[in-house]
Amino acid sequence: MTQETHQICGLMILALLPASAMGQIVIGTHETVEFNSPEGWAMAYMTAATLNLGQMPPRETDFGDLSIAAELGSIPRLNDDQQRVGFGGFKDEDLNKSPVFGRARMSFGLAWDFTAELAWTPPLELNGAKPDGLWGLAVSRPLLGDDNWSLGVRIFAQQGQVQADVTCSADVAAQTPGSAGNPLSCLEPSEDRLEMDHYGAEVSISMLESPLGLQPWASLAITRMDPFTEVNALVLGAIDKSTIDSKGTTKTFSIGVNYRIIDNWRINLATSYTPLDVERPPGNPGGQDNFWSVRLGLSWEL
Repeated sequence: MTQETHQICGLMILALLPASAMGQIVIGTHETVEFNSPEGWAMAYMTAATLNLGQMPPRETDFGDLSIAAELGSIPRLNDDQQRVGFGGFKDEDLNKSPVFGRARMSFGLAWDFTAELAWTPPLELNGAKPDGLWGLAVSRPLLGDDNWSLGVRIFAQQGQVQADVTCSADVAAQTPGSAGNPLSCLEPSEDRLEMDHYGAEVSISMLESPLGLQPWASLAITRMDPFTEVNALVLGAIDKSTIDSKGTTKTFSIGVNYRIIDNWRINLATSYTPLDVERPPGNPGGQDNFWSVRLGLSWEL
C-alpha cells in the first residue's frame, strides 16, 4: 500500500470516529515530494506566480539614484482537475485564491552601475489568502551594449510565505462534515502556509529607448525553488499538522516594453512564461500545467 493510500485511509478512519474518541489527535507527517508530482507542481505553480523577476532591464545608474515602483501580475484560474493535487493527485485543494499578485519595489543606485532592489508584498487578505513577510532582494547591472542595445544581468531572491485556507476552504468547512462537499469532515477553514522561497539569475537584452519613449526587452531567468507547505487543519477534533517540501529548477521567458509617460514616470508591461511538468494519476487530464502571466507596473524615478 502506498504512502498516499495510507494517508487517505487514515483520514477516512478519523472521519468515522466521534470527536470524543479522538481528543486532540495531531497528524504530524512530513513528506518530501518530487518537483513534478501533483503536490510539487502545485507548490511550484504558486511560487511561479510570485517570482521576483525584473520589472525593467538593468540600466546605467549613478550612486544614490532612487526609484519606487508597483507591479501587479495575473494568476490564471485552475480547473477542478488541476486542483486535485492532494495525496498524490486524489484530493481536491482550493488553489484559486487571488487572481493577481502584487508587490512594491524600491531601487537604489550603487557604484559602477550596480543597482540594488528591495521588494515587498503587503499583507492584504484576498479570498482567504494573505502574504506574510514576503520580501525580495535583487542586484542588477548592464554588461554589454552600444548605441542600439544593452545586455544586462540580475541576481534575485525571495523569502516569505502566504497563508491560505487550501486544505479546508471556508466553503468546504461550511458544509456538513462527512458529506460529499466535505468528505474529510473539515470543521473550520484551515490556516495552511506555503513558503515561496526562491533565488536565481536573469539575463535580459533590451533596445535603447526610442524617441517615442518605448523600450522593448526580453529576458531568460533560471530559478531555484524551495517551496514548503505546512498544513494546519482541524478535522473532527484532530489537528492535521502535516508538512510537504520539494525542490526544483525552472526557466522563465519574458518579453516586455517600457513606456516613458513623462520624464520620471514609466509604465511597464510584460508577459512571462514558466514551463512546468507534472505527472498526474491515471484519469486526471489536468490542464494547462505551465504558468503564464501578464504583468503591469508603474515606476517613478526620484
